[in-house]
Amino acid sequence: MTLSEAQNLILNAPQFFEEHLAGYQTWGNVNFLQIAVRLNDRKILVSNADKPLNEQTINDFTILPLKGDSYFQKLLFWKWKINVALLTYQEFASQVTETIPPILDDQAQLLGVNIKIASNPIDAVFKTIGRFATILDDKKSICMGSTLEDAFVAAQLLEKTSKAWVLGKYLGGSKPINIIEAWAMQQFYQLKYSKEAQKNV
Repeated sequence: MTLSEAQNLILNAPQFFEEHLAGYQTWGNVNFLQIAVRLNDRKILVSNADKPLNEQTINDFTILPLKGDSYFQKLLFWKWKINVALLTYQEFASQVTETIPPILDDQAQLLGVNIKIASNPIDAVFKTIGRFATILDDKKSICMGSTLEDAFVAAQLLEKTSKAWVLGKYLGGSKPINIIEAWAMQQFYQLKYSKEAQKNV
């Protein structure tokens, strides 16, 4: 992605979120705090962590080398199919204190076989292998995708899954899907998704 494309993506992201949130409101509240976008030249563009996204201008964005010590840098360096990463604070995901096993079909298909909690940037890399979201130990979350839409959906699905897990514990616990079946669901979905993407090129 070019610098100009990345700048426009971040600038237009608040409007994108607002336009698409209606269908997910019953899943829980997701606050989008920061965005990182991969650039073509082994760098990333990152929004300002200390300012609301809808108040930012191009001057608030920072270009960072792809190789570095932050969560965004580590994840985008190692996960080459990921172009957009979102830092979020979520109503139910912030209440999760343990690994969530595969409890929903769409969780297994889109996010991966389980959702883990990462304690540092390196830990986040290993705990998102084959996955598209992780909960951080400061109660925030990172959700990723090849596009802004994919990362947005990952964030919403993380909240849906977290809500099911948190509320399910009050009702005696959630019954997980068999781990092999969950893996097969994800592989089938990704194969189907990649074929559909090729058709639309």
